[in-house]
Amino acid sequence: MREMRKTKVKRTVWPYIQAIPEIIIYEAVSKLILLALAFVFKKLMMWAVYQTGHVAVTSGDFAFLFTSPYGWIAILTAIIMIAVYIAFDINVIVNYAGEKVKERPTVLWKIVLESVTESARFFTPGGLLVLFYAMLIAPVIGVGMTTSLTKGLYVPNFITDVIRSTPLYNALYSLFVIVMIIIGILGMFTIHGMVIDHISPVQAYVRSVQMCHRNYKDLIKQLFLFLLKYTLVDLVVSLALLIFPLMIRILFGNISVYAERFFIIVILLFFTIIVFSSAALFLPLLTMKITQLYYQYNEDIPMALKTKPAESYKQMIIVIAAAYLLCWGVSFFVQENFEMFFTRDVYTEIIGHRGAGNEGTENTISGIRKAIDLGCYGTEIDVQRTSDGYYILNHDNTFKRVADVNRAPSEMTLREIKALRIKDAPGERVPTIEEALDAARGKIIMFIELKGSTADQKMCDDMVRLLKERNMVNSCVLISLKYDLVEYIEDNYPEINTGFLAFITLGNVGELKCDYLGLEEEAATSAAIDAAHEHGRKVIVWTPNSTDSQKRFLLSKADAIITDQATQAGNILGELELRDDPSIIIDSMANWLLN
Repeated sequence: MREMRKTKVKRTVWPYIQAIPEIIIYEAVSKLILLALAFVFKKLMMWAVYQTGHVAVTSGDFAFLFTSPYGWIAILTAIIMIAVYIAFDINVIVNYAGEKVKERPTVLWKIVLESVTESARFFTPGGLLVLFYAMLIAPVIGVGMTTSLTKGLYVPNFITDVIRSTPLYNALYSLFVIVMIIIGILGMFTIHGMVIDHISPVQAYVRSVQMCHRNYKDLIKQLFLFLLKYTLVDLVVSLALLIFPLMIRILFGNISVYAERFFIIVILLFFTIIVFSSAALFLPLLTMKITQLYYQYNEDIPMALKTKPAESYKQMIIVIAAAYLLCWGVSFFVQENFEMFFTRDVYTEIIGHRGAGNEGTENTISGIRKAIDLGCYGTEIDVQRTSDGYYILNHDNTFKRVADVNRAPSEMTLREIKALRIKDAPGERVPTIEEALDAARGKIIMFIELKGSTADQKMCDDMVRLLKERNMVNSCVLISLKYDLVEYIEDNYPEINTGFLAFITLGNVGELKCDYLGLEEEAATSAAIDAAHEHGRKVIVWTPNSTDSQKRFLLSKADAIITDQATQAGNILGELELRDDPSIIIDSMANWLLN
């Protein structure tokens, strides 16, 4: 290993701070270009989807894409869009950082043009692997360079719940995450090798691993110092922005309700700006630091990022002061129109999951009765068909978890199933759908999920018949993860309430045929909820169980949440209804940040 020269290099935070105005300009220009490209690609993709006769692509209805030439056009368009977006988004900041480290003049149009042309390097076998990591792996595990387009990707909560509850799955998933994190850390200089030195992705990754191995002590030290300095600068800036309104608020002492609202809005608005600015600048500045280290480790020459001081500090001060005063003005306007911006009332209902969630034995009569006792608006249950044509309540593919019998409902007769002993409630039997309907009649709304391999059109027909026989059409909703079944019911039995459950949506979800759109937590964005409401659909969010997520969705525009923690949700709902003005403002701002 070559010995690094002992030249002393003074490293400060000022070059990074001085680079911020340029970074903002570069990021703004690159994002505008990417937004334009994404708009064109999305229009082409949705045109292809519409040509297949569908209005949206969802987790419960995507197979049609593989059966039509237009579907393949949509798939290829989506892949190309994501690849171009990621390649260009990353290239711009790496190219900019490279010019700064080498003290070369940064010309915006040249860097943008170079970033566009270099994007082609990612469309090779090795480059596609890099893109795959940045597109899917990095945002899911939260480690590695990713992009704004895919940073919101996630593993749905209902899948992670299954993983955590199964020791083998949990161990394998944990191992996968650890391996991916190691691969990401060792490959942190890969894109720099591709973009700066124009070498192949494989060569770039090998070089990155060698750099990390040779310099791991200095690398850990440098990244730790960067994070420490970034945090300290954040704190200093936060104090500088917040100290003035805080001091004024303290000096005034007892003030009116209107003034109290005003100061809370001012402080929270400044805090929000700080949070957004810090999050937006972190990755570009970290990329600059990694670029500096790339040149240092590659050339064995200690170097620091250098920038020229801002040409006019006076102009910067004027801009900051104007923005500061604008925040005060916006806060005054918001306070004067308080009711327009902040909602006091909470209208979201609570639905027990699989009966009453964790507060009752799942998919049992006692579970349904517990949901009634808790005052839930509704109870969700799962229906499957037996081998002799009856319908019983069960969630999993087999009875292994609930009754320690590793057989599927479709493999057993009703008599065999009735002989099972439920582990959490030995005195109970697996109920039929008829027994469940009778227990809920006139007391609670039932959300009946058509579940498992036996969920087909026959099940739809039979469920509709049962609801009509018992005069429970208006107190039941038939829901499913399979959109074709929901569509079948809507086309043949429009008088029946339906719900479609999805954890991935793309397109005009408001035009999907259903009365309720059930969205998994991460998919339940404000935009998705608004789109559903615009077309007269109600929205159910499944399954927020933590206090934070329950509070978030109880305060959202969602019509209901399905949860395993109904009592907890009810307590939160009671607290929300008693909030004072400061709490309403804080909750609204926090929800806005999350969405």
